[in-house]
Amino acid sequence: MELRLLSTETERRIFAARTEQIRAKHGVGFKERSRSRLARIHLTFGNLYALFENDGEPAEKMIAGLVMHDLEMFPQTCPRPDLSHLPPRSVLEVSELWSRAVGAGALARAGAAILAGLLDARAILAYLGVKPFDGTPFYRATGFVNAGEPVEYPYLETLKGEAIWAQPMILEGESLAKLTRVFSQLIIETNEDHSVLRFRNFLKGKSAGGRPAFVDDAAPMVEPRMVHEETAAPMQ
Repeated sequence: MELRLLSTETERRIFAARTEQIRAKHGVGFKERSRSRLARIHLTFGNLYALFENDGEPAEKMIAGLVMHDLEMFPQTCPRPDLSHLPPRSVLEVSELWSRAVGAGALARAGAAILAGLLDARAILAYLGVKPFDGTPFYRATGFVNAGEPVEYPYLETLKGEAIWAQPMILEGESLAKLTRVFSQLIIETNEDHSVLRFRNFLKGKSAGGRPAFVDDAAPMVEPRMVHEETAAPMQ
C-alpha cells in the first residue's frame, strides 16, 4: 500500500471531487452550513494524503484519503479542547477521511498512525459526530478518549437543518505510542520527508463483511468532516 502526500493542484482537485462523490452517492445525512468555508480551508491548506493499492499509481486510482494538519499550520476546528500545553506542531488534527473500497478506510487510518509516529506527534485530535449519529465506537476501541464534553459543531448541519453535536476525542501518551509502535511494524519504506509511505497490506486476502477487500463503491461511514466505509454513522 502507498499513502502519498498530494502535491499538485490536479491531485487536490481529484481528492476533493472524490470526497464529494462519495458523499453524494451514499447520502451521508449532513451538509455544510451555507456560510461555512471549513472544507475549503482543509482541502486548500491541509496536507492531503491519498491511499493507493499499488506504488506510484496516478491520482485517479486513489481508493481512500484523509486530511491532516498540525496546529502550527492553522488552528484546530473547534476552540475545545485546550491543547495549549502541547507544542502546536506536535498536535495533528485528522479530518475528511473517506474511502471507496471496503477495507481501504482501515488501511488509511493505519497509515495515519504510522505518520504520526514518524512526525513525532504527541497527540491526534478528531471531532466525531455523537448526536444525532454516533461515530465514536471505533475510535474508543483504538485508544481515543473524550477531550471534554460534546460541542455543537458550527460548520455542519443535518439535511433537515438540525444541529450536529461532535465529541472532541484525542489519542496521546502511551495509547498513541502503542498504536504507532504496532503499525510501524508494517513499514516497507518511506522517503526523507515522509511524503510517500509504503506499508504492508494487513488486510490482504481477508474479507470485510463477507465481501473481498477493495470492492469499489462501498457504503461509507460519515463523520462530521470524515467519510469512510465501515458504517453509516458520522465524524470530523
